[in-house]
Amino acid sequence: MKKYIKSIILTAVGASLLTSCQTELDTFNENPNNPTTTTPTLLLSAMEVSTFSTHTSGLIRTSNIFDQHLAGTSVGQLGDIQRYILSEQDVNNEWNTVYGTTLISGHILSRDFADKFPYYNGIGQVLTALNLGYATDVWGDVPYDEAFRAEEGNRAPKYNTQQEIYQRLQTILDEAIVNLKKPAASNESRPGADDFIFAGNTAKWIKVAYVLKARYALRLTQVDTGAAQKALDYITAAGMTANTDDANAIFFATANALNQWYAFDNSRANYLKTGKYFVDGLAADPRLPFAIAKDDNGNYTGNAANDLDTTSSSYIGLAYADEDSPVGMVTYAEAKFIEAEAKFRLGQNAQPALEAAIAASVLKVTKTPATPAFLASVATTVTLANIIQQKYNALFLTMEPYNDYRRTGFPALVPNQSSNTKTIPVRFPTPSDERNYNPNATVVSNVTTKLWWDKD
Repeated sequence: MKKYIKSIILTAVGASLLTSCQTELDTFNENPNNPTTTTPTLLLSAMEVSTFSTHTSGLIRTSNIFDQHLAGTSVGQLGDIQRYILSEQDVNNEWNTVYGTTLISGHILSRDFADKFPYYNGIGQVLTALNLGYATDVWGDVPYDEAFRAEEGNRAPKYNTQQEIYQRLQTILDEAIVNLKKPAASNESRPGADDFIFAGNTAKWIKVAYVLKARYALRLTQVDTGAAQKALDYITAAGMTANTDDANAIFFATANALNQWYAFDNSRANYLKTGKYFVDGLAADPRLPFAIAKDDNGNYTGNAANDLDTTSSSYIGLAYADEDSPVGMVTYAEAKFIEAEAKFRLGQNAQPALEAAIAASVLKVTKTPATPAFLASVATTVTLANIIQQKYNALFLTMEPYNDYRRTGFPALVPNQSSNTKTIPVRFPTPSDERNYNPNATVVSNVTTKLWWDKD
C-alpha cells in the first residue's frame, strides 16, 4: 500500500466533515487507477480529520445514548439505540473509519516515514493509540498485530485479545514519546499547519500521550492492582496545566467542515435530544445554558431513558454544537479527574485535583471561572461516586463516561425499562463485515457480554 490515493486523502481532509452522519470514508484507498505517492502531511491530515469524525459521530453518539447524556427518539434510527438495539450492520461504518482511514494511515506513517519524520510518526502514534483505544473499548478483541498486511497476502488478520491491545497501547504511546522528544534536526520536515490540533507543538503532544497512558492505566482498575499508581505517575509526567493543553476536534463554519453535532441536529431534526439524567444533574450548574439548548418552551429538559416520543426537549447547546465549536478529546479536565480518582484510590488527598478538574471544565464550557461557592458545593465531597459523577458532567460527548460507568458502576443509571434487555449495553457487536469476511474474527453479538477489563 505504498501508493496512496491522493484525491481520497484530500477528500478526507476537506470533505469528510459532512453535514450529516454519513461521514465515514468507506472508499478510502479504493482507486488503483489514480495512484500517487503519499506524504507525511497527507497522512497526518487524514488521521486528524478522520479522528474528528470518529469523535463526533456514531461511536460517541451511541455511547452517549447508552450512558444517558443523549437520547434517541422514534423519529429516526436512533430510537433503536435508545431501546438498546444495536446490530452488526449498524457499526460497519464506524469500524471502517477507524481501520480503513485512521489506523491504516498511522501504519503507513510508521512503516514508511519513521526514520526521516519522527515528529509526524510520533503524532500519528498518539492518534493511533487514541483510535485503537476507541475500538477496543467498544469491541473488545480487535486486530492489530496482523492488521494492514493485505499486501503480504494476509486478508484475514487474527484478533488480539483486549489484554494484548492494552499492552500495545502503552507501547505505542511510549514509542510516540521517544519520537516526539527527538531533536528537531532529526526531521527532514516538521509538522506545522497540517497539524490542525497543535500546529506541530511536540511538547503538547507529549502531554497528550502521557494523559492517554494514564487513561488506559486507570481503565484497568478491575484487573490491575497497580492501576491507580501507574495512572498517577503518568499524569504527573504529563504536566498539563491548563485548558490550552487540550487536544480538541477542530471544526470550521464552512459547508464541508462543520461541527458534526451541529450538522447532525440541523440535518436530522428531532432524531437526537439530550438525556434527562444529564440535564437534571446540571440544574444548579453554570454550564447548563452552554451545554444544553432551551427546549420549545424555553426550558432545559431532556428525555428519560424510556421516552422515545418527546421531541420538544432540548438539543445539545452551543458550547458543543455551534457551527465551529471545538470538542475536547483529551483534556486538562480529564487529566485532573484521573489524578483525583487515582489519589482517592491510593488514600491521598484528592480534593484539590477534583476541584481543579471541575474548574477547568466550567472555564472551558462557559469561558468564565467557576465561583468559589459552586466549587465548594460540588468538590467538597470526595468519594468515588462523586468523582465519577463530576467527571460525567464534565466529559460530555466523549466516550470516557461510558467507560467509567462500565468500570465503576457510577453514575447509578436506571436502564430503559421498556427495552428488550432492560440492561444498558456494555459493548458493541462485532461488525457484520468482520463476521462475513474475516474467518479469524472474534465475533460477539450479545451487547451485554462484558469486556475483559469489565469484571464487576
